[in-house]
Amino acid sequence: MDNNLPNFRQTEVIPPLTAEIPIKPKDISRYIKQAYRHFAQGDIEKAIADFHTAICIHPNNAELYTARANFRKKKLGDSQGALDDYTQAIDINPENAFFYFWRSQIYQELGNEQKAIEDYNIAMSLAPEGTMYYLTNY
Repeated sequence: MDNNLPNFRQTEVIPPLTAEIPIKPKDISRYIKQAYRHFAQGDIEKAIADFHTAICIHPNNAELYTARANFRKKKLGDSQGALDDYTQAIDINPENAFFYFWRSQIYQELGNEQKAIEDYNIAMSLAPEGTMYYLTNY
């Protein structure tokens, strides 16, 4: 036996795992579905945590930010949180007309007409002619 090595002995019992380990931890659709399930059960904190987990797994997925933004706006009435998420989605994918359109609606609801019009105009410039962006009047 090598006397230079520390003498390791088990002095504590390791407690059993209490949380379920996900089978596919990188499967973000699981977290999105679970978020809506937690919301339906009234557990808002867990729902937001599920969105956060999905975003942590794929931080460059703009659609995750828009999913959380839609959830924040529609389910929680959190317009500022939705605005932050739409802005992050636009930073990741600035060529998506929907992101600008959705953010323009939030700006309008928050009373920032100038930014609403700017985003709406960007959405129109990115969207093919004849799409829903041209059908909405500001």
